[in-house]
Amino acid sequence: MSRYSTIIILLVSTIVSISAQITSNAFYTEQTQYGGGAIEDPIFFYDNISAASLTAPSGVEYQWFQYSTSSNTFEIMPGETGSFLNITEENGYQVKVKDATGTTTDYYCWNFVPLLSISSIETTPDQSACRELRLTVNMVKPLIYYNHHRTDTPSREVDYGYSWSSSPIGPIEGETDKSVKITAPLENTDYFVTIGSKFSPTLTPVDQDLTYTSVAVEAKYSFETEGTADNEATEGSAPMVVRFTDESLGNISDWEWTFGDAGKDFIPDPTFTFQKYNEDGYPVVLKVTNLNSGCSNESDPEVFTVNEMIVSAPNAFTPFSSIGQNDEFKVAYRSVKKFTMLIYNRWGRKVFQTNDPAKGWDGRIGNQRAEAGVYFFKIEATGFKGEKLDLDGVVHLIIKNN
Repeated sequence: MSRYSTIIILLVSTIVSISAQITSNAFYTEQTQYGGGAIEDPIFFYDNISAASLTAPSGVEYQWFQYSTSSNTFEIMPGETGSFLNITEENGYQVKVKDATGTTTDYYCWNFVPLLSISSIETTPDQSACRELRLTVNMVKPLIYYNHHRTDTPSREVDYGYSWSSSPIGPIEGETDKSVKITAPLENTDYFVTIGSKFSPTLTPVDQDLTYTSVAVEAKYSFETEGTADNEATEGSAPMVVRFTDESLGNISDWEWTFGDAGKDFIPDPTFTFQKYNEDGYPVVLKVTNLNSGCSNESDPEVFTVNEMIVSAPNAFTPFSSIGQNDEFKVAYRSVKKFTMLIYNRWGRKVFQTNDPAKGWDGRIGNQRAEAGVYFFKIEATGFKGEKLDLDGVVHLIIKNN
């Protein structure tokens, strides 16, 4: 009979975390931002470096080191073998601490005296100043520390603490980085930044502003079709007269209007007449330019359609009534270039004639009211693309008792 033995092996993984760190008499402390999963170190801030001191975590033996920018390493400080260290310069410091078991642990810290002073706010184009703008605070004294975990990307800069705003209010509101990228403004803008608020009340925050002259532009416009006769189709009747109003944004010095293949204009607020039918319509585009900056922008095309000619006539009208409706014999029309309308009574006598499709017969012959009955009309019309129409018919003149 076979016997089987089962052996269970338990692998225990122990994660050691370092909770102890160097302490200091600094007025403000924050952590580094090495990233990449590295253990972060304290950064200490003082108002006077000559009074600064560091205290190592508890142990039995100590050795202090000071950072060297030339070698990108921490170099030994001879004679500094106690748990307490007075420092006299802003720098990074390391201490090796041996405990009672003989285990040695390394601790690091960085030490600075912040100077809340801005040399300038710089504006630079990001990709293109016509589209995006970057604003960057240039500090008189940047505070630089080094990532001793990675020599390939060693340097980091302390965030002083930034608060951005603008007038008029824009996309920079609420931004807190030293360098901020925003959409290029379309109007002259004042930008404001406050630095060092995290050091308050020991240090007084500093404000600075910058007036930025806009270079970006955006093309926009509105339009209105000139009024038509009450019997003319309001949509797409030639000649279609349209008043355009420039509503573009930015410091604009040049306008270019393109009315499809019907023409161009170069003033801010043109009035343009679309004369003829076009199967595809007329895409209208406004391009505006700031000649000083070279920035330009085009509006999306708005298609204006001129429709083919139509002429239709009613078969009755009621002149001389008090209600004021249907009291003239008028055609409904659109895109009529040439027009003639003749009206005859039943004996063939001409009682009315016009060459204007907007005008109609009011039911009078001379100064006298025409009799009720049947009248005959003959209409000839030509459209803007050359189409012709001959229309003959009858109309009933009806007199209502008021």
